[in-house]
Amino acid sequence: MTDATAPAAGLDLDWSGLEVLSYDECRRLMSNEAVGRVGFVQDGSPVILPVNYVLVGGSVVFRSGRGSKLESALMSRPVCVEVDSWDVMEHTGWSVLAKGIAEHVIDSDDIDRLEELPVRPWTRPDVRHEWIRVMIEELSGRRIHRE
Repeated sequence: MTDATAPAAGLDLDWSGLEVLSYDECRRLMSNEAVGRVGFVQDGSPVILPVNYVLVGGSVVFRSGRGSKLESALMSRPVCVEVDSWDVMEHTGWSVLAKGIAEHVIDSDDIDRLEELPVRPWTRPDVRHEWIRVMIEELSGRRIHRE
């Protein structure tokens, strides 16, 4: 559910009146969600795919099988992870964007720690054995409030 309150006086607003979220607020919001979208460029075209994830320290981690998400990670390409929440009836919501470099996690100790996290693929868990980590280099967010 979104924070459906009117903006308080003194908030940092962007040119369109959206609240600019602090780094800590972006992390808090991302920590409370489980599904986002990973975006990257593959063969010259933008690709955006849903992932269930968890925020661990300064990274977003998720599972993948062989395919485009994993290929992007193996190539150490820049990616973004977008997470949001909306209340259509109240016309409120927020959006957070994390940017960083994706990497395929191959260290066995890291994998053992990640296996303990509450990240389970929603579809085809039998083929999603690989872990992808996006080290967050830039984190930003906006919130829209009720008028």
